Formats: sequence, structure tokens, C-alpha cells
Amino acid sequence: MYDLFYKWIPIYFRIPVLVLLFFVILCANGVFLGNLTDMASSLGMYPEHYTAAVNAMYIGMALGLMTDVRLKLRFSSKTLLLAGLSVMLLMNIICATTSNPWITIIAVFILGFAKIPALMEVYIIQLMMWSKQLDTSRFYPFVYFVALGGLYLTTWATASLAYYYNWRYAYILVVMVLLIAILLTVLLVENHPLKKTMAIRGMDWTSLLLLGISMLMLNYVVVYGKVEDWFYSDSIKLAAFGFIFSFLIFLKRTLLIPAPFFKLEIFLKPSFRIGLLLFFILGVFSTGTFQSAFSAGILQYDTPTNMELNLFLIPGVTAASVLCFIWYYKKLDPEPMIIIGFAGFLVYHIMMYQSFSNEFAITDFWAPSIVKGFATCVIYIAVGLYTTQNFDLGVVMMAGGVMILVRSFLGSGIFSGVYNYILYAERVRHLDKLAVMTDSGGFFPGQLTGGGLYKALAEQSTLAASKEVTGYIIVFGFALIAILILNYLRIKIIGTTPVTPEPTLAK
Repeated sequence: MYDLFYKWIPIYFRIPVLVLLFFVILCANGVFLGNLTDMASSLGMYPEHYTAAVNAMYIGMALGLMTDVRLKLRFSSKTLLLAGLSVMLLMNIICATTSNPWITIIAVFILGFAKIPALMEVYIIQLMMWSKQLDTSRFYPFVYFVALGGLYLTTWATASLAYYYNWRYAYILVVMVLLIAILLTVLLVENHPLKKTMAIRGMDWTSLLLLGISMLMLNYVVVYGKVEDWFYSDSIKLAAFGFIFSFLIFLKRTLLIPAPFFKLEIFLKPSFRIGLLLFFILGVFSTGTFQSAFSAGILQYDTPTNMELNLFLIPGVTAASVLCFIWYYKKLDPEPMIIIGFAGFLVYHIMMYQSFSNEFAITDFWAPSIVKGFATCVIYIAVGLYTTQNFDLGVVMMAGGVMILVRSFLGSGIFSGVYNYILYAERVRHLDKLAVMTDSGGFFPGQLTGGGLYKALAEQSTLAASKEVTGYIIVFGFALIAILILNYLRIKIIGTTPVTPEPTLAK
């Protein structure tokens, strides 16, 4: 904190500026979940293009986090902060003005990469404020309160602007806020030139490029699989081959060159592997596919009302942040907190399973949404701390990048794509079933004819499909929590094993 601002700036002014910068960098994402539907409709595009853009942003963030340590050895804090904010501003302007979805995807990918150097400068200073020992468990609750709360708030705000005015109005607001952030950085942040710099040209940029290409190819397969009928499409086959080929070349290069960009040794740590698995499993529970199908398809909510449901998550996020801060301040075991988080998701799905009906009102979303917000925040904090524990500074950034890839892209992206396809297939199956049962004297009698009859059949098939898949998620949730509890009891009974030196990865 004391190395970022000019000395004449008072402490009571530095803190709100830091929080503002942190919020802006986290939330100015180039593509916003709130106006995706309006954006796609206005431009006459598939919404999958902009879903792919959201995933591309997380891929860019992961790669940016993996390279940030090297960038900090070359550029000053003010340079990184200004460069990151300026690129974010430019990419948001491009997203606001272009009608080509592929340009949007590339711009958001670049934005995700560029936001990390700026974000980490603010992150480190605030971490020093929360803990002089740089204990991330003190700071993580605040990070995810801002990140998740800001995400839900901007989703609702951008949806309202898009619905009542135009989807581009959201970008006007974002550009104005970014300009304010750049102005504050120019005026208040002191430039401290590095005493010794390290050239970035010696970095393994080829491996970074290979990893980025492989993840973007996988993104194409996951997002466009439903639209292009999966592997019946030549484009999907080519993208799948490109993903496998580029990823294998990346692995081979990482194993063979003397100074690789990526350190595979991080996978030798058991807590890291388990944490990544838990983040991948999080995708089973955290997707909003079924709630969106229910609120938009059955209850016929307009976009602002549908996105207003995200505001119901914020009280749960607040409660989870407070609980996690107290929990880790008292240095309690992390495993019960992970169990509590997944149990929250299980409770949420049970509540939704019992509530799938045409009579569900918007106020009925309060309780399950609070539970979901609580569970999401708890898992992000607890599993995040568990995954990156005991890593030194040189490796924790790499581990954090992999964590973002698995949590925000691989887990959520893959399961969202799978759920969308399953929901579509099951809806068609149930619609066929109901249509067979329908006749002039029986099942939807009398006044329901033509469009009214089809609407009723479509709603019932969507309800049946959503309830069926949610039931499978609940069964899986019970099994997962049982495994987590048994594992925690095993740890408590056996005790903590002595710490041994980590083995090195053979080339």
C-alpha cells in the first residue's frame, strides 16, 4: 500500500480508491452476462458466440496470472496498472462497436490477459493491508465478496440497461468508470522504477501460445457442440483434433526444454490435485442452466427480472464471507468448510426440485438463491485456499492460473454445455411422450388447442426434464458429501501425516 500511492495521499483516501480500482478491474469484463441475450438478438447471432467470449476471458486471465511474475520483474507497478486499465478500456470499446462475434471473442481474450497485471498490483497492496504476514485467508473473503457481489450486481445492471435502452449502454457506463480509474491511477499512483529488470524475451512464449490455442480450441468444442451437433460437425472434429495436438505439443515442450514456462511439479502436491478436482466437480452444481430454463422458459420472466434473481445471491455471499473470515481467523480445519459449501449446493437443488411448478413466484426464489450465493462463496474461498496452500510466490501464481482454468472454464463450461444438450434432448423426449398421451378426449382437453396446447406441452416437458436432471444432481451431491465426510473423519482419526519434501518431476 505504501509503495503504490504518493506519500502525500492520506490513508482514508487510499482505501476507497483501492476498493474502486479492485471493483472496476474485476467487473469490466468486455462481455456481460446480463446483456448477452439482447446482444445476440440485436446482432442476429447465436448466443453461443458470447458464451464462448466469456470462457475466453477466463482463459486469458489464467494465462495472464501464469506470466504475471515475469512481467513484474520487467515493468513498474504504475506501468502495469496503467497498461492493464488502458487495454481493458480499448477492448471494451471494441466489444461495444463491433458486430463480428469472433472479434469480440479475441478482444475479450486479450482483455482477460491484460486485466491480471493491473489486478495483481491492487491485490498485493490490499493483501498487505489485511495481513502484514500476507496471509491470504484473511483477504480471500473480501476478494470474493467484491468479485461475486460485483458480478451479480453488474449482471443485473447491464441487463436493465440492455432491456430498457440498448445493450451498448452498458459499455458507455463501463468506459466511463474505466476512464475514472485511469485518471485516478495517473494522478495518485507513484511510479517507482525497478532497480533491476529482467527481459521478457527470454520467457517461453511458444508454450504460452500452445496452451492458449489448446484451451481456445476446447472452448469451441464445448460451446458450439450443441449448435453443430457435436462430432457430426467437421468444425467440431477439427477443433477437437487441434486441442489434443496443441496440448500434447505443449506437454512435450514443457518436459523437454531446460526452462519451461509451466512447472508441472505443482501437480505433485496432493492438495493441489484434490482442489482442482473439487473445482471441476463444482461445475456439476453451480451452473444456472436449469434455473434459467425455469424462470425464463416456464415463468416467462423478462431479462431484467430474470437477472434480478442474481441480487438475491448477494446476502448469501455476504454471510459466507463473514463466516469464512471468522473460520480462518480462528485457524479451524478447512475440510468442514468445504463440506458446508457443497452441502449448501445440495440444499439449493433440493429446494428447487421441490419447487418446480407453474405457481412459483419471484419471492419464492429468495431462500434458494441465498443458499446458492452462500455455497458459491464458501466453495470459492475454502477450495481456493486449500488448492494453493503452501506454495511459494514463484509457483502460487502458476497454481492460481490453473485453478482459474479449471474452476471458471473447464468445470462450468463443460458442464454447462453438457447440461444444455441434456436438457434439450430430455425436453424433446418428454414432449414426444406427452404428445402421444394427448388426444381430443383426454390429457389436455377442451380449450387447449393449437398454440395453447403446444405451449402447455412445452412447459410440462421442460419441467419434467429439469426435475429429472436435478434429481440426478441431488443423488450425486449426497454421494459426494458422504465421501468428503468419510475422508475428513479418516484424517481426524489417522492424524496429519508428517510433512516430507516434495518430489521433483523427472524430465
